[in-house]
Amino acid sequence: MAEHSDVFSVPYETAVFGNANRGQRWGKLAWLLIRAQLSGKPLWIEKTPGHILHTDTISRVMPNAKFIVATRDGRDTVASLGKRYGSFERAFKRWAKDSTASKLRIQNGSSFLWRYEDFIELPARSIEDLCSFLGISYDEAMLDYHKRPTAWGQKAIRKMSEHASRRQAQVNQPIRDYRGKWKHELPPEVVSWFDHDDARELMEFFGYR
Repeated sequence: MAEHSDVFSVPYETAVFGNANRGQRWGKLAWLLIRAQLSGKPLWIEKTPGHILHTDTISRVMPNAKFIVATRDGRDTVASLGKRYGSFERAFKRWAKDSTASKLRIQNGSSFLWRYEDFIELPARSIEDLCSFLGISYDEAMLDYHKRPTAWGQKAIRKMSEHASRRQAQVNQPIRDYRGKWKHELPPEVVSWFDHDDARELMEFFGYR
């Protein structure tokens, strides 16, 4: 979205509605609103994964907010997070918690479900549908984002953390197909977790079988 002429994209995870106290929240939010206004663009967007747990608060503070709920096959998510955490159990619990919140957000409206697999299958169609949801025109240049590298992170001058470095690589690499990596990276017992109770319902809700 950062490539769109009508969108101001915040180049870091703000965590405005995370663990910050009320004073910090308003200070961060005010700074974001000022930057968005100075950009001269009618729409601004930011990406903080943890905000999926705070969408009710965001809606109260910003009644016109829209939510892009990004998701992918839960098994691939757990495979990826499991590497970072060093624990598939912790990764699975994170996926279940975030996916439950994502489901509620979709059901509450003002939201667009954006699936990684749909994007890989039909990139232009996926982005065009997203633009329609946001009320902006589709711009083909959005798919060429990797040709114009961007800096990611709030403190680019300092040594980047492992997380920031990972994000920097992600936002600048061309479209890559990482579907189905779980088949080679998850132990069978972890895969079986997705076949029971709430996990199965979540997988089915988001279109994964």
